[in-house]
Amino acid sequence: MKVLLLRHGQTEWNALQKYQGHIDIALNDMGRAQAEKIAGYLQANENIEAIYCSDLSRSRETAEIIARRLQLPVQADERLREIGFGSWEGMTYEEVSRAYPVEYEKWFNNNLDIKVPGGETINELLARSLPVLGELTEKHQGTVLIVSHGGLIKTVLNHIHGKERWDIYLHPASVSSLEWDGKRFVPQLIGFTLPEQDA
Repeated sequence: MKVLLLRHGQTEWNALQKYQGHIDIALNDMGRAQAEKIAGYLQANENIEAIYCSDLSRSRETAEIIARRLQLPVQADERLREIGFGSWEGMTYEEVSRAYPVEYEKWFNNNLDIKVPGGETINELLARSLPVLGELTEKHQGTVLIVSHGGLIKTVLNHIHGKERWDIYLHPASVSSLEWDGKRFVPQLIGFTLPEQDA
C-alpha cells in the first residue's frame, strides 16, 4: 500500500509565520486555491481509495476540497493534529525566540524530549500519530491520502529516517509519500509541490 502525506493549504498564520499548533485556523484564499490545484493533480495521477485528515479545520477543509473532486468521504482523526505548541501558539517564530530564548534554543536543538510550555514533545506526537499509520496497513491495500500538518509530517518522515531534528521544510499543499513493504514504511517522495504552489 501507499500513503500520501499532504500538508494542508496555506493559512494567514502560515503567511505571517506564526505557530498554529492546536489553534483552529482556517485556510485563506491561497490555501483553498492550492487545495483545488492539488486535487486535480491527485485525480489525474493517483488512484486514492480513502482520505483521512486531522480534525482541525485547515486540514479538514483541504481534505474536503479534494474529496469533492474524488467523490470520497473524509475521515477525521484528532490523532493527526499538528504538534501542540502550547504557549507559543499565535506567536511568530521571532516573537518566540525573543520571549522564550532558553526554551526555544533547547527545543530547537532537542525537540524529541523537550516540551514547549503547555505543549507536546516530538515523542508524544509520535506516540499518537504512528498508530494511525499502523491501522491503515490493516485496512487498505491501495493508496491512502492523509491530510495533516507540517510538523506531524516532518516528524513521521524523520522518525522513519532515524533523524531527530526537523531538517526539512514542507510547503503548504506539498505531498510526501510512503510505501509499505509489508514490514515498514519506505519514503518515496518528500515535499513535492506543483508549480507556483510553494508560496
